[in-house]
Amino acid sequence: MHTDSDLLTPDTLANHGYIPRNGIATIGQIQAGTQALFNMGADLSALLAVGGAIDGGDIISTKMSIGGPDARVGVLNGALNSVLGTPSGIAGHGKFNEGDASATRLDFYLEGDDITFHPELFKQLHQQAIAKGNGTYSVDAVKEHFKNRYAASKAANKQFYFNLPSAGVVMGAYYFIPGFFSNGTIGAGGIANEASITSFYGAKPKRAGAWDDPSLEYTHVPERIPEQGWYRRATPMTIAEAVAGILDVYLYAKPALGGSGADQSWVVGPVDLPNNPQALGCFLYNAVYANFPSELFNSVALLETVVNFLSSTLVPGYKALGCQINFPDTSGTGATRYDQWAKTYVGEAKTKAVGSGWYKKE
Repeated sequence: MHTDSDLLTPDTLANHGYIPRNGIATIGQIQAGTQALFNMGADLSALLAVGGAIDGGDIISTKMSIGGPDARVGVLNGALNSVLGTPSGIAGHGKFNEGDASATRLDFYLEGDDITFHPELFKQLHQQAIAKGNGTYSVDAVKEHFKNRYAASKAANKQFYFNLPSAGVVMGAYYFIPGFFSNGTIGAGGIANEASITSFYGAKPKRAGAWDDPSLEYTHVPERIPEQGWYRRATPMTIAEAVAGILDVYLYAKPALGGSGADQSWVVGPVDLPNNPQALGCFLYNAVYANFPSELFNSVALLETVVNFLSSTLVPGYKALGCQINFPDTSGTGATRYDQWAKTYVGEAKTKAVGSGWYKKE
């Protein structure tokens, strides 16, 4: 099974049995798998898994596909599919865990395929490892690769979409390359070397012993945990570290947030993105809530079920960051109030940019 995501290569988790091999996983299974293999902190795994379930799965059963749409997953066992459509899976375009400018996948608009690994894109990443990382896939190397990928995607893609919260996840995925795939803890002796990164990505060099050649080409093989010499980070990566990494990538490349409008204009996302890790972390939490489909706010009973679940899962980490608890009230909340909330935290690009999974044709 292949997914679009550079986000901890879910294929690797499935291939090694850290999540079900059939590609259908619950929030709890994803949390347990990412903690066991990569030492992802419970707060970070909760945010990413819940965000994926809201946008691409069945939030009630907490199931989602790690790839594209799958008939085995349906919102309320299909009861709301006529309203919300079949869950897209975490590869669903323009939602929480998937966005344009991926490190090794093409944008969905370009070929209708944001799942397939592209060796040429990995080659570009490898070139930055040589140029910026002294042969390692360092933070400096992945930041430069992101800057280049963003520019190339925005230029080629007429439905380019790069808005929160998925834009934050995309930038986080770049930081996760050295953050999770290094031998050990990045910043504490961990090194994102060629053997480790190529194994996790399933990028097989066509020539052995040529890692220092920028013209080196790759083929794709199944993603695997490195067979020898790899050990996971010693300390869990929490939201605080992940958001600091996202901010580092963002401030280096300074990408415009938003998406391409139907008339080829640029629809801006939130323009007041915080520039410090604590505030950005709180902002991303709010963006998860702002990414509810507004149809849910027409059913108070359903909304209470969803919000109660989210609160029990997310609020502990939210409070740990010192965020103000100001989620929309489930009692009497209507679509108008929700729309005001969504505009603040994800911007009009959510519904007015054609690349968005929530685009509404006027």
